[in-house]
Amino acid sequence: MEPHGSQEGMFGAVFDSASYPIIAEMLDGTIMAWNSAAERLFQYTAAEAVGRNIDMIIPADRLEENRAMRAKALKGEPIEDFDTIRLARNGRRIDVALSVCPIKSELGEVIGVVKIARDLTAKRLTEETFRLAVELCPSGLVMVDGAGNIVMANGEIERQFGYSRVELIGQSIEILVPETMRVLHMQYRGSFASKPEARRAGAGRDLLGRRKDGSEFPVEVGLNPVETHEGMLVFGVIVDISERKRIERLKDEFVATVSHELRTPLTSISASLGLLVGAADVKLPEAAKRLVTIAHSNSQRLVRLINDILDVEKIESGKVIFNLQRVEVGTLVAQAIDANLALAASYGVGLRFEETSASEVRTDPDRLMQVVTNLLSNAINFSPRDSEVVVAIENSGENVRVTVRDHGPGISADFRPRIFDKFAQADGSNSRQKGGSGLGLSIVKQIVTQLGGKVDFSDAPGGGAVFYVEIPRLHSVGHANAECKERLNGTHILLCEDDADLAAVMRDRFCQEGFATDVARTTASAIAQATTTAYSAVLVDLQLPDGDGISLIQELRARPQYGDTPIVVVSVNTGRGRDDVRSSCLNVLDWMSKPLDIPQLLRKLRPLIARNAGARLRVLHLDDDPDVLGIVAQSLDLDAQVVSVATVADARRALAISNFDLAVIDLALDGSPGLGLLTDLHDSAGDPIPVIVYSAQGANPVCAAQVRTALAKLRAPIDNLIANVRKQVAVPAPFEKRSDHDLATRSSH
Repeated sequence: MEPHGSQEGMFGAVFDSASYPIIAEMLDGTIMAWNSAAERLFQYTAAEAVGRNIDMIIPADRLEENRAMRAKALKGEPIEDFDTIRLARNGRRIDVALSVCPIKSELGEVIGVVKIARDLTAKRLTEETFRLAVELCPSGLVMVDGAGNIVMANGEIERQFGYSRVELIGQSIEILVPETMRVLHMQYRGSFASKPEARRAGAGRDLLGRRKDGSEFPVEVGLNPVETHEGMLVFGVIVDISERKRIERLKDEFVATVSHELRTPLTSISASLGLLVGAADVKLPEAAKRLVTIAHSNSQRLVRLINDILDVEKIESGKVIFNLQRVEVGTLVAQAIDANLALAASYGVGLRFEETSASEVRTDPDRLMQVVTNLLSNAINFSPRDSEVVVAIENSGENVRVTVRDHGPGISADFRPRIFDKFAQADGSNSRQKGGSGLGLSIVKQIVTQLGGKVDFSDAPGGGAVFYVEIPRLHSVGHANAECKERLNGTHILLCEDDADLAAVMRDRFCQEGFATDVARTTASAIAQATTTAYSAVLVDLQLPDGDGISLIQELRARPQYGDTPIVVVSVNTGRGRDDVRSSCLNVLDWMSKPLDIPQLLRKLRPLIARNAGARLRVLHLDDDPDVLGIVAQSLDLDAQVVSVATVADARRALAISNFDLAVIDLALDGSPGLGLLTDLHDSAGDPIPVIVYSAQGANPVCAAQVRTALAKLRAPIDNLIANVRKQVAVPAPFEKRSDHDLATRSSH
C-alpha cells in the first residue's frame, strides 16, 4: 500500500504546483478539487470553491455551453482548447481555453470531469492591440498567401480601393493591379517567392493601383515575408502617393518658373550693373558708385544661388548627363586652381598645388571640375587673410584622392552631421558675410556619388579642415593578361588571394593555359569586381584580410549571376572551411589545398567554363528592381553573360574595367537616374553600343541614336524585354543611328 500512497502524494504535488488552473467537478457541477493556479486566476481560495457549484465562475450566457461540454465529455469525446469565457470573483470576464476529460471510477464509470484552463487574456490583448494597429494604420495593409490570395486587409485598403473587406478576402491580389500589369505582376510574385526578403516593390518604376471603379492611382508598395506553420505569407504596405506626385509637379513648375522667369532677367540686371561698375567713361558720384557696386555684388550672389538651386534639382531629377572619359586628375586640378586664382586673391588667400602622384580616372571632366571648384571656393571663403589653401593628389588604395586643406575655423561637432545637407551653414551670419548659399558642398556630395566616388572631411593638423574626394582610378592591365582577355573575348576568372606574389604566379599560369584572371586581395574588392564583371569561375582563399572566404562565397551565391558559377576554394587549410556549418549550402565545386595543382584544377574548370561562358556576348543590365534583374539574368543564362547592377555608380565601375556588347537600362532609377549613363555606353573602339531601354515611360529622345528598342514598363511585360535581348544577342546587327521621330514611334509600341 505504500507505493500507492506515494503515487497519491506525487499526484497531489503535481496537481497543486501546475501552472495552469485545474478544476475537478462532479456530474452535478459540484467542485471537488481546485488548485493554486485556479485560486490565482479566479480569486477564490480552494476552501471557498470546493463544495460549491462550478456555475459560480460561468457567465449566464455560457451556462448552456458548459452543460453541452460536460455531456460531450461524459460520452468520452475529447475536448481540447475550447475557447470560452469565465468569471473572476470581482466579475471580470476572462478569456480561457478549456481542455476537458472525464474522471472514471475503478469500475470504469464516469463520476465527474477535470478541466484544465489556459488564460488567454494576454493573447487576446496582443491580438486586439495588433487589430487596432492594423486598423488605425494610415497606410493600406494587406496579407497575401502563397497562392496570391488576399487573407487580410485593413480599413485603409477599403478606403483606397473602394472594395469592402468581404469582397477582397479570398480574391487574387491582382484584383488591385491594373489589367495591363497583371501578367507582369504574377511574374514578380513568382520571383519574390523564390527569394523572399523585405523590400520595396517596383523600385524605380511608377506603380499603379486599380480601384473598384476602374480608376488608377500611383502607389508605393513595401513587401515583407512572414513564415507561418501553414507556409509563407506576404505582408504588404500600400501607400497612396497621389499627393506626393502632385507636390512634385508643383516643384517642377516652380523650378521652371525660377529658371525662365527669374534667372533670365536677373542675369541681364547683373550684366548691366557690371557694365556700370566697370565703365571708365561713366562718371558716377561716389555714393552712387558704391550702391551700384553693392547691387552688382548682390545680383551676382543671387545668380549663383539660383544656379546652385537649379543644379541640385537637375542632379536629383536625373537631368544631368555625365560624359565619362579618361581624365588625368593632376591636369584637371591645375586648371581648377588657375580658374580660382582671382577669387583667392580677392580674399587675400594663396593657392598651392602638391601633386604627389599622377593618376588617371574615368570621369566627367566638367563635373569633376565643378567639384574641385566648389571645394576651393568653400576653402577660400573660410580661410583668413594671408593664409594658404593647399590642394594635393594621392593614390588611396583603389581610388585617386584629391584633398583641399584650409586654415579656417574648422568644423564644429554639432554641424558635422549636416555639413553636406542642402542650405546647411554652420554660422549663418558669417556665411552671409562670405556670400555662401549652403548648397556648394551638397552639390559636391551629389556629383561625387553619381560618379561612383565618395567625399568626406577631417580636422587638419594645426587647425582648419581637410575635404577630400575619392574617385575610382583606372588600372593598367598587365600585357599578358590583356592579351588573354582580348583573345578569350571576356572569359574571366576571379582569383581572391591576398598574397601578391602567389597571385601573380597563378595569374600568369592561368594566362598560359588560356584564362584571363583578375585578382582581388580583399573580400570588398572581390564583391566590387564581381558586381561589375561576369566571371566564368571564382577561386577563393579562406583567409582574406577583411573577412573570411565562406562569407564571400555566400555573398556571391546570393547574386543572380553567380548562382551556378563554378567556385573553387583554394586554401592552406581546406578542412576548416569544410567543417564550417555554412559550407553545406555553398555548392563549392572543389576544396583544393595549397600549393595548388593547377592541371587538376583546369581539368575541372575547362568543361564548365566552356559550357557556361563560351563566346557569349556580354550584356550590362541596369535596374534597381531586384525582381527584374533576377528574372532577366536567369532567363538569359544560356544566351549571354549578364552583369546585373542596381546603381549608376556600379554601372560606371563595370564600364571602366570591362567592355559590353549590349546594354539594358532603366532611365528612371530611384535616386540615380540612368539617363546620364548613355554617353558612357561605348565599346573599346569608342563606338556606341546598342541599348535597350526598359523604363517607366520608355525612352528619352536625347538617346535616340543609340537605342535599338524602347519598352515602357507599364505597357510591355518583362517577356518582351527578354525576347528583345535574345534577338539582339542572337543577331548583333551593325549600329545604325536613328532619328528622334523613329525613336518616338518605336517607344510607343
